[in-house]
Amino acid sequence: MNTPNHIPAEKFQTALLGWYARGHRAMPWRDENASPYHIWLAEVMLQQTTVTAVIPYYQRFLHRFPTLQSLAEAPIDDVLQHWQGLGYYRRAHMLHKCAQTLMRDHNGQFPVTEAELLNLPGLGPYTAAVIAATAFNTAANVVDGNVERVISRLYRVQQELPAARTTLRNLADHLASPAEPRLYANAIMELGSQVCTPTTPQCLLCPVAQWCEANQHGDQTTYPRKAPKKQTPHHTATAWLITDASGHIYLQQRPATGLLASLYELPHSGWEPKSTPQQAPLMLETQTECGSITHVFSHFKLTLNLLHTEVTNIPAANRFHPEALPALSTLMRKALTHALKQT
Repeated sequence: MNTPNHIPAEKFQTALLGWYARGHRAMPWRDENASPYHIWLAEVMLQQTTVTAVIPYYQRFLHRFPTLQSLAEAPIDDVLQHWQGLGYYRRAHMLHKCAQTLMRDHNGQFPVTEAELLNLPGLGPYTAAVIAATAFNTAANVVDGNVERVISRLYRVQQELPAARTTLRNLADHLASPAEPRLYANAIMELGSQVCTPTTPQCLLCPVAQWCEANQHGDQTTYPRKAPKKQTPHHTATAWLITDASGHIYLQQRPATGLLASLYELPHSGWEPKSTPQQAPLMLETQTECGSITHVFSHFKLTLNLLHTEVTNIPAANRFHPEALPALSTLMRKALTHALKQT
């Protein structure tokens, strides 16, 4: 790996911004007039989710919560209901908490600088930087997964992720444009997403290929270096689809804190690793097998065996019509859909 100065920052910026100006993807939150609220919402949704998948969710969410104030004042159950399908529900909880903090402590206004934004709930270095740069055109070092890939290849960084993140941020900071923060941030993220892709980088189309060490060595796809993945634990549990004669479904709400907080779910035997085994909530007589589903979380793999039974009465607090369901996690929507098809 060469020193940061082997790439002339101003020439790099000129090449990158010229390429970006000639054409890039249109996104509703990338408009110069997009509000900080719109940019923040989009960036939170884009964590762990692709642009193509996010756009319809983004539009529906804004239709229901068009302003920061409307989001802050909404019940968390309503927010979770409109987040369904995006997964990683902690993002929705932190979004709601941050909106309330902004309304209460900042008069409904986003701070302008990266340092101030970092003090808000749920905002890490990347989200704070991208809001500062793209919403306020304030100098900031925006580094997401796409930028990490670009930088690691430009400098052929041998250190493995995640340990390499500090090195990559420092190298990225050398190249970032203090004069055009908004354009530069959008351009380098676009480069990583559309040209410097993980498995099939389009090096002939890359505006900065002349400075790329990995391109010169022909080993682009080996960067960024990553530490070997640990074996994913596999857990097995049971979930019950409990219905009554009218087709209503028994659902229970999860605790207000922790994994998938406040979401509803089918009763189960304890699907989280190391969770305390649980019994069915009602006296169940005949139980019919409904197959099983597999779901992969970030830190474990789950096989959920499904059983169906019909009962005479479901308590009112747990009784839901299948066409008026509360917010369910991706896991439970998958389980419920599969079980209903088998009954």
